[in-house]
Amino acid sequence: MSEEQRLALRDGRSVTVRHSRQGDAQRVHAYICALGRSTDMILTCAEDLPPIERIQSHIEMIPKGQFYSLVAIDPETGDVVGNASFRFAVRKKLAHTADLGMGVLPSHQGLGLGTALLTRAIEEMRAHPTVERLDLTVLARNITARRMYTRAGFVEEGVKVRGLRQLDGSYDDEVIMAMWVGES
Repeated sequence: MSEEQRLALRDGRSVTVRHSRQGDAQRVHAYICALGRSTDMILTCAEDLPPIERIQSHIEMIPKGQFYSLVAIDPETGDVVGNASFRFAVRKKLAHTADLGMGVLPSHQGLGLGTALLTRAIEEMRAHPTVERLDLTVLARNITARRMYTRAGFVEEGVKVRGLRQLDGSYDDEVIMAMWVGES
């Protein structure tokens, strides 16, 4: 699969999809901040947004094979509008696993971008030399995301009842999902 690809969205716009690279930290950070402020459906809230230094350290881990990050960039603005990333486990007994984190800004949701990012990321994880299992956590009420993950091949393995407490004091259940990408 080519490093960079142009992806046509359902509304006629397009995005450029590629791996994160040096120089992207500012744009990725701005995206994560915008996403964190746009919804309560992700695990990060505005108060938990990572400093740009953490984003930079993740990008520096990519060439070392310690992190994976795919971004969708609006070619008109240069802004990151979606991403899919995998954090690779560091413990030996978990070294066959990778945890998915992904999102799409509201301006680009419902247009096939999330599915395209997820599909490419899964394909690339299938080729990874040590990753055999992909894990993710999604809010139980995020039906759209759960359907996308299920269509991609993820299976619901369990529920953490009241696993997430929103800032307003309400609780959400977290659904644990996984996919086996290694050889059987």
